[in-house]
Amino acid sequence: MSGRYRLVLVLGQSNANGSNTDFEPDGQDARDPRIDAFPGSGDDAGTIVPAREPLAPIGGHPPGGLGPGGPFASLLLTTLPAGDRILIVPVTMGGTGMRRHGTYPGVWKVGFEKEGAPNLFDAAVRHTRAALAAAGPDARIDAVIWHQGESDGGRSEDDYAADLDELILALRVRVPEASEAPFIVGQMAAERRIAFPDHAGVAEALRRTPDRIPLTGYAEAPPVGHINDASTHFTAAGQRILGANCFAAYQAIAQSRGAAAVARG
Repeated sequence: MSGRYRLVLVLGQSNANGSNTDFEPDGQDARDPRIDAFPGSGDDAGTIVPAREPLAPIGGHPPGGLGPGGPFASLLLTTLPAGDRILIVPVTMGGTGMRRHGTYPGVWKVGFEKEGAPNLFDAAVRHTRAALAAAGPDARIDAVIWHQGESDGGRSEDDYAADLDELILALRVRVPEASEAPFIVGQMAAERRIAFPDHAGVAEALRRTPDRIPLTGYAEAPPVGHINDASTHFTAAGQRILGANCFAAYQAIAQSRGAAAVARG
């Protein structure tokens, strides 16, 4: 195989994974043959396979539908050299927070131990290292997509931001290949923010991530009308918009980095 693998990590809870049924795996959501996936569960777990929606996350959480990772990867592919490939690495678990969880057990806070709940940050590090090993010595991590926060509703901006910033910085240390990869955080659904005013602190912490941490971006959620339940989960159309917004945030970082390099001479 000429070229090399470019990894896209997808971390977070249900909207990172996708929770919808209106996606089209053999239609508009079909992936180019140069886009592969590294499943975290199922018969193909821990191997490189052609990317097909829904992507299999970690921990046996049932794949729910289309998330932002596939749409992002399709846009990223258009910018890569002809020989390069993309490897999507899904590390997601619905209903999980930094220090507490809902539907499924799992916590994201670095170093946090909760009885009966695996630490998903540690799982993400392990799965990413396994994906890098499988992808070969020339593989690089191009981007990290993060969509999480609903399970942390009610926390203050400063409180949640401290945990998120710690996770971003720790990932860049524990996985050096991610040290300069843009880390893109996604906005919660508008309907969720309207229905749960106490989520304002978490929402603001997500929005202001680029003000706190270098090489991070913020992707707005799709407008009102792109959810498939009362308040939370994006439709496939909504996930396509979110994936495109994540890619726009990624491109803004890449362009800024390029301009800075030119200025340095």
